[in-house]
Amino acid sequence: MTDGLVDIFRETRAVLLDFDGPVCRIFAGLPAASAAEGLKRLLRGQGAELPQDVAELDDPLKVLRRTADFAPELVDKVETALMAYEIKAVDFAEITPGARDLLAACAGTGRPVVIVSNNSEPAIERFLDHAGLDKSLAGVVGRPIGAPAEMKPHPRSVLRACEMTDVRPDEAVLIGDSWFDMEAAINAGARSIAYANAEGKDVTLAQAGADVVSKDMREIAAAVRASR
Repeated sequence: MTDGLVDIFRETRAVLLDFDGPVCRIFAGLPAASAAEGLKRLLRGQGAELPQDVAELDDPLKVLRRTADFAPELVDKVETALMAYEIKAVDFAEITPGARDLLAACAGTGRPVVIVSNNSEPAIERFLDHAGLDKSLAGVVGRPIGAPAEMKPHPRSVLRACEMTDVRPDEAVLIGDSWFDMEAAINAGARSIAYANAEGKDVTLAQAGADVVSKDMREIAAAVRASR
């Protein structure tokens, strides 16, 4: 077991869980790049001139985030289109191995779990309902609609999740697979576990400030149980 995992859970009382990665691969069946292209077509169709960096993006969340910078009047249209892509995508999403095990371990040790995500709440809730996981959670904090600047790494969603579980930020641990997650935890004053689900992420997420890195959600679940 990765050094420090058990200690983190002994020192915290609530688990905050990123959605895309630790819970499922939301764009497993409907590729993220296709969603990003759709958003860029929408922007061009509305007369927006895309900056070069936006034209090259293959992440729809990053397209939404940048829209606020160069075409703020179109944020609502892009937001609506992205939510539609997400809701469609979750019907084909693949649950992450070990995600059910982690939720069961948290339930068995009395730890509330809140989803903290840059994906939209309707899409997250649809997936959780279909997967039979909706009863395993204390809540869902999704993307702040109409305010892309408040997505992670902004601490807003982490702090809101802490309020929902009645814990201080330093009593919560955020499990995520991106530097946005690690930065959001730091910005909120929470602990963090990096789920390194791709080659090289163990290094990059450690550099982003993760307290501990693990490559397996089942290992994280085992650490929860061992922390009793």
